[in-house]
Amino acid sequence: MDENKSKGNYDVNNGYRLDAEDSAFIVAQPVHLDDAIEMVGFGSFHYYILFICGSLFAAVAFSVTSVSFLVPSAQCDFHMTSVHKGILNGASMMGMFSGSFIWGYVADSKGRRYALILCMIMDGVFSIISSVSQIYPVLIFCRLMSGFGVSGATVLYSYLGEFINSKYREKFLCWMEMFWTSGVILLPCVAWLIIPQTFRIEYGFFLFRSWNLFVIICAFPSLILAYLLVRLPESPKFLLAKGKHDETIDCLKFVYKWNNKTKDNFPVTSLILPDCINEQSNSFLNGLYESTVGLFTSKFKFIAIITCIIQYGATTSYYMLMLWFPELMNRFRWYETSYLGPKNMTNMCEIVSMFKTEPEKIDQKCNDDIDQSVYLNIIIIGIACIPTSLIVPLFVNKLGLRFFLVVSFLGSGLSAALLYFITSSLENLVLSSVFEALSSVGISLMYCIAVELFPTEYRGMAVSIGSTFGKIGALMGNIVVGVFIDELCVIPILVSCSFLIISGLLVLTLPKTGRTNIK
Repeated sequence: MDENKSKGNYDVNNGYRLDAEDSAFIVAQPVHLDDAIEMVGFGSFHYYILFICGSLFAAVAFSVTSVSFLVPSAQCDFHMTSVHKGILNGASMMGMFSGSFIWGYVADSKGRRYALILCMIMDGVFSIISSVSQIYPVLIFCRLMSGFGVSGATVLYSYLGEFINSKYREKFLCWMEMFWTSGVILLPCVAWLIIPQTFRIEYGFFLFRSWNLFVIICAFPSLILAYLLVRLPESPKFLLAKGKHDETIDCLKFVYKWNNKTKDNFPVTSLILPDCINEQSNSFLNGLYESTVGLFTSKFKFIAIITCIIQYGATTSYYMLMLWFPELMNRFRWYETSYLGPKNMTNMCEIVSMFKTEPEKIDQKCNDDIDQSVYLNIIIIGIACIPTSLIVPLFVNKLGLRFFLVVSFLGSGLSAALLYFITSSLENLVLSSVFEALSSVGISLMYCIAVELFPTEYRGMAVSIGSTFGKIGALMGNIVVGVFIDELCVIPILVSCSFLIISGLLVLTLPKTGRTNIK
């Protein structure tokens, strides 16, 4: 018996897990779901679902950040001032704010996969409609609905995490940041290839230019991934939480056969049902209300409140600057080519204010060309995120999520403060790269820590409510930038810096994550 114990080949019901090689034996007694997930093995299915969820996250990066190239390239067609640009940037955030809350309930009541499929279809459809919009309010509405759809993508952390055993969960969730980074790198490449094209298709009221084609291309990944998600099973933890025992077994069999490339039967025939079956029989609004109240009256209410505050501060700071990077870089490049020599020494706020566009003269001086260096700079910023995207998954088990969260928020807060003092596009590029690399990984890790800290019945709602607070901040932040960028750009910088530092300090109040936290 000791020899078997050393090999790890004991029956789950006697306190030890079975290895994949023991699959010929059938476990007669009910098994806990965590043990059953261990028994399906770890293999090709988990890498495939990581690829699908990661690609979905990259598609979200396409959808959300594509507006940063839309703002300067479509400004003449829609006669946009800085305030109009702020509203356009904020439209997606408004949709994401309203959608995040709803998708969390859909994920907890109807299913993780169900919510993801619907949200990606909605994002893709409204993005395509926005690509042919000819009126500014229609464009705003389409971007708002696209944001509403894509906001549900935060569910992917719950969906992915509930397939992974405790040994690999944190590491796999942290790899999601690498896919976001890939999207951030690939997007300016697509923009650089498409937007500078000079074709112009006119037919009466209808006008189709390069930026329209760019938006269409950015919409296709969402629709493709929605189709691929249809072919995947629902989360086993969600199914069991709903009391769907047989469907949970079928899901585990599906994963087991995919991983082990075998026709052998999955050794588990019965699972231990949770103490409380989470069934939703109320109307949508009542169910949404009860799920929210249930979270904030449970023993996890303190964690929920802290994570919401952190998400608000960090996401506000991130989107205040990230969506404006192409615009700021375009202004820097204009300044450096217009004012050569000794005059080319000032701070960022003075530079961006010199680019102010007067609304009554917009038709005379409008220029929607994006300098070629801007595309290259955004690609460099994306590449700068690769080191952090690789380091975190490799060392997260040793140093912990909280360590990386504190470092990312404090570091990005410092880089945001230093933006005020830059005097050249090179300095802007360096600090923007540091800010993007640290703040981006910090926000991704907040989703990871939420998955670790909340149990199955609260996880989808907790992640989504945190995202909702983040999008409220992102919406307000983009409006603040639009209002103050021309005259008092120091205000957005101070807000971004202070919010990130506060978020980093609040992370220290969260409990440490552990492999026993997920249920």
